[in-house]
Amino acid sequence: MLEIYKIPVHTPYPVGPVNSYLVKNQPYTLIDPGPETAEAKQSLAEGLTSLGVDLKDISRVILTHSHSDHSGLARWLNEIAGARIYVHQFEIRKLTLDYDFYQERLSFFQEAGMPTEALKEILNDSDPVGKPVLPDTGVTILSGGEALRFEGGALLTMHMPGHSDGHICLYDQEGMCLLAGDFILKHITPNPNMEPDPINFTARLPTLNQYLGGLDLLENLNPRLILPGHGNNIDNSREAVKKAREHHRERLKALTSVLENNSISVYQLMRFYYPQIKGFEIYLGISEVFAHVDHLLAEDRIIKRKSSGVSLFKKKSGCSSG
Repeated sequence: MLEIYKIPVHTPYPVGPVNSYLVKNQPYTLIDPGPETAEAKQSLAEGLTSLGVDLKDISRVILTHSHSDHSGLARWLNEIAGARIYVHQFEIRKLTLDYDFYQERLSFFQEAGMPTEALKEILNDSDPVGKPVLPDTGVTILSGGEALRFEGGALLTMHMPGHSDGHICLYDQEGMCLLAGDFILKHITPNPNMEPDPINFTARLPTLNQYLGGLDLLENLNPRLILPGHGNNIDNSREAVKKAREHHRERLKALTSVLENNSISVYQLMRFYYPQIKGFEIYLGISEVFAHVDHLLAEDRIIKRKSSGVSLFKKKSGCSSG
């Protein structure tokens, strides 16, 4: 039986602490150690000490995804403890020194019809946390389906994209417990993060389609307990899946309604729903709207036309908005 303990780690983000998890079976393993800040290092070290474990006892670090609040301390643990880092292959490029998050998405901003002022606002909203970078050695690349073994059990890696294209969850089959990262959370719905296809960088991944497919997998798995990357545990997985599906169903319905008599851009749609958001939140809003219009296009419920490089969307005649 695996012994899994939650350690809340400080972050400077509005979402609050990130949940790091210690698997206190040999080899001692941390899932999502937290961001690279002094406060995070302190809260992680104190949390481990309270469990009778020293930082230097950590042998493995598993990253559910590359976002800085989850991955930032992986390199530090590799340096001070020699911990090996496990991460999905699609997250590797995002954890390199020369990775340019916004450059990868620039064509999507242009397609969205984003004004220059809004783009500058996003770019000027600097991240309070330093960019996470993997070490040159000590990294194991995952693709999903691997069994990571411990004394007393194992964790199965599950590729669950939608929030990030290399997002993984970890399943303890014996305990029927899912370490979910940001795939599903109790109080908020994860952003379907806008990303280029890692095979064809000119194309955008169908992030909502991916996410909804992952919800199907989660429903079939029906774990006894979900340990999320933020917030409280989830002890009713099917209710959580139902809630997440309903959120996206309502958003799809609302977007379709707006497109009933309008032919408008993703940026205009985003501003219709989020007129006051600023900085990085503009990116999150664009990301969410693109995920939903891409899904509606795939279902042949809306039509798209291009005007000066900007995609304009409108509801298809005769399609229900439900």
